[in-house]
Amino acid sequence: MKKKIIFFFFFAISTFTFSQNFDFEGQYKYARSLASKNPDSSEIILNSIIDSAQKKKQPNYLAKAYYLKSFNSYLKSDAKATLDFAEKALKISSENNYGPGKALAYRMQGTQYAKLGLLKEASQSLNKGLDEIKNNDSDEGHELKGMIYNSFLILFNENEYQKKESYSKNAVREFQKIKNIPRRNELLVSAYTNLGYNLSEVKKFNEAQSYFVKALAFVGHDNHYLRANILHDIGFSFSQQNKPDSAVSYYQKALKIASQYGFSEKKIEITKNLETAYKQIGDLPNAQKYKLENLELKDNVSYSQKMAVDKTFSQKEENFNKQLSESYTTSKGLITACIILLLILGIIIFYIIHLRKKYKNTVTEIYEKGITPASYEADPQESAEDQTGISVPADIKISPEVEGSILLGLQVFEESFDFNNKNISRYNLSNTLNVNTKYLSAVIKKHKKFNFNQYINHLRINYIVDKLKNEPQYRKYKINHLAEITGYSSHSAFSLEFKKITGLHPSAFIKTLDEIA
Repeated sequence: MKKKIIFFFFFAISTFTFSQNFDFEGQYKYARSLASKNPDSSEIILNSIIDSAQKKKQPNYLAKAYYLKSFNSYLKSDAKATLDFAEKALKISSENNYGPGKALAYRMQGTQYAKLGLLKEASQSLNKGLDEIKNNDSDEGHELKGMIYNSFLILFNENEYQKKESYSKNAVREFQKIKNIPRRNELLVSAYTNLGYNLSEVKKFNEAQSYFVKALAFVGHDNHYLRANILHDIGFSFSQQNKPDSAVSYYQKALKIASQYGFSEKKIEITKNLETAYKQIGDLPNAQKYKLENLELKDNVSYSQKMAVDKTFSQKEENFNKQLSESYTTSKGLITACIILLLILGIIIFYIIHLRKKYKNTVTEIYEKGITPASYEADPQESAEDQTGISVPADIKISPEVEGSILLGLQVFEESFDFNNKNISRYNLSNTLNVNTKYLSAVIKKHKKFNFNQYINHLRINYIVDKLKNEPQYRKYKINHLAEITGYSSHSAFSLEFKKITGLHPSAFIKTLDEIA
C-alpha cells in the first residue's frame, strides 16, 4: 500500500513538473517546421501544445496552435477544417486581444476563401490581418506582413502582373527585415519562388531563373512543401518557354514529393499542369491520365469545399440576422422588411417543399420503373441527310434478313456502350453496320420507336441514370464529368437532354436520388 502511495505521489510530482516546464515556444517552432515536411507529424505536436495551453491558460499559444492546424488542413485540401480551425484561432485571439494571432487567423481565412473563389471575402480577411500588425516592427510582425502579402497573390489573375510584382516585392522587403537569419531565409524561399513564377508569366525567364536559384539555395532539404513548390514553379517556367520535356521532368519531381507527404492542394495544381505539358509533347495517353487524376483529386475535395462555402455563407447570414436584431428597436422600417422577407421566405420554402415532393415522386418512379420512353418525333435532319443518300423506295421495303442483321448490329452497339462515343452519328453507325442511313432510321423507328437522335440520347441518359442508381460513386462526379462520360460535347447539352428525358436537372436528380436510395 505504501509503494502505491509513493508511486502515485511521484507520478503527480512528475506530471506537475512536466506541465510547469513545457516549452511552448520550442514546441510551436518544432510543429511549424514539421508542417512543411510532414503535416501528420506536426499534428501530434500541436495536439500536445493545445492540451498543455488549455491546462496552463496560455491563450496565445492555443491560438497559434489552431492556426497551424488550419494551415495543415489547407495543405491537405480540407477546406472546411481549414476554416474551422482558423475560426477557433480568431475567436481565442479576439477574446484575449492578441493581434498576431488574429493576423494569422485572418491570413488562413483569406487564403482559403480565395481558393474557394470567394475573392471579396478573401480580400477583406487579408486586409484585416494587415491592420492587426501594421505597426508591429518585431520579427513576428515582419514575418506576418510578408506572409499576408504572399497570400494576396492568389487574388490576382495572370493579367494583373504589376499587382503581383508589387505584393511579391513587399513580401521580400518584410522578410528581409527579420533579424533571425534561419527564419528569414526560410521565409524568403516562398517569396523568391513567387517572384520567379510571376516573372515566368510575363516571359522574363532570366530574371525568373535568378530567383529560383536563390530559393533553391535557401530551402532546406527536408522542407518538402517548399521544395515541391519550387520544382513545380520551375516546371511552369519551362512550360512558358515551350520546353515541355523539361517542364514534365520538374512537375514529376514536385508530384512525387506532394504525393509522398499528402500535399493534396499542390497535387491538384501539378496534375493540371502535367496534363498541359504532356499535350504540348503530344503524349495523349499521359495527358489523359493526369486529366483523370486531376478530376479525381478535385472530386475528392469538392465536398469539403462545398461544406466550407455553405458554412461561410451561413455565418454571413447569421451575422446579418444579428445586426438586424440589434437595430430592431431603432428602426420600424427594418421590422416591416423582416416581415416581408419572412413572407417571401415562406413562399420560397413552400415552393421548394412542393418542388422536392415533385422531384421525389419523379425520381422514385424512374428508380422503380426506369425512364419512360418518349414518343417518336420526325427529325428534319434525317430527311435532309436522306436527300443525298442512297435512293430507296418510299415505302422502304426491307428484307427480313437485312432487318435482322441491322437489329443484331444495334444489339451489339448497345451492349458495347458505343453510343457514348462523342463522334457517333447516323452516318458512321450505318457505315459500321454496312447499311444505308434510310434503312437504319426505318429499323430504329419500327423497333425502338425513336428517331436516331432520340435513340442515342435515350441510350445515353438511361446509361448514366443506371450508373447513378447502382454505383453511388457516380453521384460524386461533377456534371461536366458525367457529360464527358456519356459523349456530350458540353455540360449544357448533357443537362438539357437529361432534363428533357427525366424531367429534372442532373444535380436535382442526384440530390433526390441520395434521399431515396
